[in-house]
Amino acid sequence: MDTTTGPSHEGLREFLGLLGYASLGSFALLAEDAAHAPDIRSRLILSRMAAGEIAGIDRVELMVAEQGGDFDAMMASYRDLVSDYLLRAVPRDWWERLVRSYVGYNMLQDMLTTLASCVPDEIRAETAASVGRSGHDDFVAAVLMPVIEAEPQLAARLGLWGRRVVGEALSIVQRLFVEHPALAELACGEGDRAVRVQRLVAELQAEHSRRLGRLGLNA
Repeated sequence: MDTTTGPSHEGLREFLGLLGYASLGSFALLAEDAAHAPDIRSRLILSRMAAGEIAGIDRVELMVAEQGGDFDAMMASYRDLVSDYLLRAVPRDWWERLVRSYVGYNMLQDMLTTLASCVPDEIRAETAASVGRSGHDDFVAAVLMPVIEAEPQLAARLGLWGRRVVGEALSIVQRLFVEHPALAELACGEGDRAVRVQRLVAELQAEHSRRLGRLGLNA
């Protein structure tokens, strides 16, 4: 595909399906974390974040309808990918749960923001209105950093766990583009689709190395 042209109709519909399921899946992930929170304040914060994730899904569904798509079917096509990540990365305690969401949730947010740079203005604006605004990374950093600094053994364990979940998340991202090849049209830049996708994956990996470093964990 010529990268100077816009994404195809199929590419846009795939992105909207991903955006819709990202809202639904993020809601479920954060709500589950809220249910396991050890204190009321964390439960309240995470519950509010979960509610925010689902707030704009009606607008995404309307956009899918305008594209002539079946919203439920399009979202369902992403369900197994998210489920596989959760099944592969089962946390043993609250701290590992926070790191799992810190990696998986924020990597999904990063990917949506990057892909949205190549969609029409209306869809890009909707993505910007709903993605990357929860403050989840700041919340996790505020909770984890003091504990990691005070407990070297926990820091070592979470460093290993963080590397594992980053690897799982990146493998899911690569599967995403294999199973939904039209999404690769939205990986902008020079080169063919494979090159652009690999560049995107490398950028996601670099960003999450930075995020783990912020916590004091080795990527």
